[in-house]
Amino acid sequence: MSSASYNSPRRREAAAQTRQAILDAARRLFAERGYAATTIQEIAAAARVATATVYASVGGKPRLLDELVSSAAGDTRLQEAADRVTTAANPGEVLRGCVAAARFGAQEYADIFELMLTTKHTDEGTAAAAAGAAQGFRGGLGLVATRLRDLGALPGTTGDAVDVLAYFLGYPSWRRLVDDFGWSYPRAETWLVSRIAEALRIDLLGDARQTEASGPAQ
Repeated sequence: MSSASYNSPRRREAAAQTRQAILDAARRLFAERGYAATTIQEIAAAARVATATVYASVGGKPRLLDELVSSAAGDTRLQEAADRVTTAANPGEVLRGCVAAARFGAQEYADIFELMLTTKHTDEGTAAAAAGAAQGFRGGLGLVATRLRDLGALPGTTGDAVDVLAYFLGYPSWRRLVDDFGWSYPRAETWLVSRIAEALRIDLLGDARQTEASGPAQ
């Protein structure tokens, strides 16, 4: 085995660790100082790498933000939640799973959402990242609406259902309830489940009665 091939896995691992350190530093500094006020030099110093390494490993600030948004969207925990929602057996289970997943995203990545919300009107790079995130969010909600339709739970169109879900579950709703009103995330989650069920005319009590009547799975 050559020295080059032997060291290749180690080099890849080191490169991945460096890249993650840069992204972690960028996320922290963007949240603390704001996107516009943070420099690549500061990110490099926080990650303990050279400025050139930031550009070589990830890129400039717009690319760093894109990568942070992508890492949030690609979180395996969100992917697993989406899989559970799209295979749920009844509308109530679909709705509760959807709201729980939205809560996780809003809570875990509040700093990234806040960054996009507060700077998208003044920075083109942030605006593009926010638009991409919104498109991906609505795409995920489309899968939820499709599952509700397949279960016979939608009186309207899937497009209308996506609009309702996006209205209630977008980050601004969580921000308003938790940050502005001082609600806990569990309280906000419970309230949102009820409001969406009303808006989409989903009978949560009927689902509960059906589950009780069917008894435990054999």
